[in-house]
Amino acid sequence: MAEAGRDPGLQPERTRLAWRRTTLTCAVVGVLGLRQALRDGPGAGALAAVVLIVLVWLVFLGVAHRRMRHLAVPLPAVLGVRSAGVAAACAVALVVCGVAVLM
Repeated sequence: MAEAGRDPGLQPERTRLAWRRTTLTCAVVGVLGLRQALRDGPGAGALAAVVLIVLVWLVFLGVAHRRMRHLAVPLPAVLGVRSAGVAAACAVALVVCGVAVLM
């Protein structure tokens, strides 16, 4: 258990920056997937891919924003299993969407 007077140093700031970089990476992957889906033509599959990519990105953005808010306190709580699972599921979903768009 952590002591009350513990100085976390810069670790929470580094973690916050890592969440921001990951969110930016997800946004870039989403935009590239959207671009490819729309380039293939306005079919039902492209529309479904666009909607799914946007939804996955919004869910990941929500998880990341919530985690960054929690890291703003001097002694942040540990990342919950549910939040970690949702973030991992979003990453896997973006990969699956990317593969589906490229097929």
